[in-house]
Amino acid sequence: MNKNNLALAMAAMVPAVFVNTAVAQERSQLMLEEVVVTATRREESLQDVPLAVSAISGETITKNGFQNLEDIQFQFSGVQFGESPNDAGFRLRGVGTAGGFSSSSESNVATVVDNVVIPFGNPVSSLGDLQRVEVLKGPQGTQFGKNASSGVVNITTAKPSFDEFGGKVFVSYADLNETNVNANFNIPLSETLAAGVYLYHQEHDGFYENVTLNKDWGGQDSKGARAKLLWEPSDDLSVYVIGDYSKRNVEGPLQTWTVNRLPSFSNPIMAARFGNFETLGITVGDDNNKSAEEFDSYSSEENYGASVEVNWALGDYDLTSISAYRVLDQGDHIFAIDGSSTEIFTSTNYGLDQAYFSEELRLSYSGDKWQYTTGLYYSRRDTGDADDVSTTQLRPAAPFNPFIVSISRGLSTTQTDSSSAAVFFDGTLALSDNLRMISGLRFQYDEVEAKSYSNVDPNWAPSPPGPPVAGQVLYYEARPMETGSTDDTGWSGRFGFEYTASDDVMYYATVARGYLGPTVTFSGLTGTRSEVGAQTVVDFTAGFKSQLLDNRLTFNGNIFFDKYEDMQTSAFNGLEFLTESAGGFEAKGFEFDATWLAAKNLIINASYTYSDTEFTDYVTSCPDYILLQGDAAVAAQCSAPGSTADTALYQAAGDPLNGAPKHSAVLGFTYNQDLSDDLVFDFSTNVYYRSKAYYDVGDEYATQDAYSTVGLNIGLSDMEETWRLALFARNLFDEQFQSAVITLPFSDAGGYVNWTTREAQRTVGASFQYSF
Repeated sequence: MNKNNLALAMAAMVPAVFVNTAVAQERSQLMLEEVVVTATRREESLQDVPLAVSAISGETITKNGFQNLEDIQFQFSGVQFGESPNDAGFRLRGVGTAGGFSSSSESNVATVVDNVVIPFGNPVSSLGDLQRVEVLKGPQGTQFGKNASSGVVNITTAKPSFDEFGGKVFVSYADLNETNVNANFNIPLSETLAAGVYLYHQEHDGFYENVTLNKDWGGQDSKGARAKLLWEPSDDLSVYVIGDYSKRNVEGPLQTWTVNRLPSFSNPIMAARFGNFETLGITVGDDNNKSAEEFDSYSSEENYGASVEVNWALGDYDLTSISAYRVLDQGDHIFAIDGSSTEIFTSTNYGLDQAYFSEELRLSYSGDKWQYTTGLYYSRRDTGDADDVSTTQLRPAAPFNPFIVSISRGLSTTQTDSSSAAVFFDGTLALSDNLRMISGLRFQYDEVEAKSYSNVDPNWAPSPPGPPVAGQVLYYEARPMETGSTDDTGWSGRFGFEYTASDDVMYYATVARGYLGPTVTFSGLTGTRSEVGAQTVVDFTAGFKSQLLDNRLTFNGNIFFDKYEDMQTSAFNGLEFLTESAGGFEAKGFEFDATWLAAKNLIINASYTYSDTEFTDYVTSCPDYILLQGDAAVAAQCSAPGSTADTALYQAAGDPLNGAPKHSAVLGFTYNQDLSDDLVFDFSTNVYYRSKAYYDVGDEYATQDAYSTVGLNIGLSDMEETWRLALFARNLFDEQFQSAVITLPFSDAGGYVNWTTREAQRTVGASFQYSF
């Protein structure tokens, strides 16, 4: 199928489902299994939750051959995962995090694991013990706080069981020597005490070639463990303790850049830096998978933490306390980002420590008329200390005169402390047998304090004042300490109605306000301070949830309109990413998802999201694409208020948001067939589609064309699935795409780089699973 027509074909699929299922009416015994979610912090059927929420089981993710948390983007429409600083983390309906190499950046999309908001790192980099992943779209601040102004990725891992000792071992091997080994053990210790242990090790070789150093970059080696202890001394009390540890090493820089376009060689410096690409065997373009960086690079990190959840039933009420502490210890990070085999830019970060503590106390009530959750929340995040320093050098005239400029002005140190306190309420009130009112409110206070300074780097000591001398560091003075602080009180809320038309159909409509507090950040390279105000969003959503054909078809949909004010975003200034505020932004569209049990052994699922995003007010630097068209184009398009003879500013009103495709869709099939009394064959496939996206406003060169990927999994198991042997493929047809395309640093206008991603490589492998 032509991939550009795929989204329209999928949108037309659901009406076809209703027509074609007439022949299946006689199969009234067949029903889809109920999906239970915790989107409202209470266990409820997915079909009873008046929110735009989708869910998938951990078993389904594994059977589809996916092994990392970011792979869930290929399971849901309207979900993307960005790996570059201006498109970092999860995006829902096109909206994500500000990102950037900054001392303090908050996310619009919260990641929650076992009821704990995760501010940094990834405690579930291996998916072997996941029970369920839920994606909640739109503001969810009343329940999940300030990091959920655009949505939540809510992850639940499997709890220990008191039943019997058991477990599961999983092994897979694929292209690039990808190895994934994990084991999950359930250990009952008594009738009221049970433990769970999960261990994993994942690794793969590099997926793009550094032709200058003659090595492959992008290889990773990660390992970790998660231990759980569940104690239920009575029906009214439970204590759940979780601890986890993981470590990851990366071969090469975290910035997986290859050159997409070269600057003009009219400048002799550009010709000298990039003129050897043909000799090196590098062909620039969208499909370039070769790097010329001359500076050997690596990075590492350790991520660990613990949480304690106490649940106490008090008659009609449930009291819950969740205490959590997390640490991200990033080791040395060595990298260059100039794209050339000439030594131009070098940077070394000597570690960065982050610590986070949170406490949530909530009270829930579930009665005939009222159902609500109310509570208190506090968190504190500390980033950096005096030992966490970075040093960055630039040779702006290399190779003709390689004098050295200390961009960081020696050893740069940045420290940030952020704290947040909140009180919240969220619930529903039955107005009649069929009509319920939805309401929620959260007040919060946020405070951010940051400081940044530098000391003379003895390894890059400044030369005396004077003209630049080749090989010597240009004279500089260390940066004196600069501080910044901000605080604010804000609120999130939602209000609406839920109407149950029948046992199988429910309608809902809500208006919600999301809030992301102000922040002060210092950039990672130069220590440039950025101050941005609070971000707000107002969301209007109306939708329905239905179960049709005797519960063999689930069909849910909604329409939405989001209006953002003072959106916190990240912009690349040619040297580094800086956090800034976009004046305004809107997103509007619709989405649906459907699951159809077409036969007792065939399930078809489809989802589609249309999200039309546009800035209403955003003044930023003139895109290179316009600069390359000459003075007339610049004068016509880059004369926004504030422009000067040296600084052309671009008004991005009407342009789509960075990294936001207008169309995204998923189509999947799951089939199984008994081959004998002992053997079962299963087959699953899914197609993921994403339309064109811009990675820099107004810049046609910084785009990713529409693409689609296909995943495939074929398995053979015994009747009880004690064992399963499978073959799998991710990106079966080797579709090439980029995580981002941005301007090439330290070059004339016209240079661009690809931010390459492992998911753009075809991966074929085999797996074996054994349960006991």
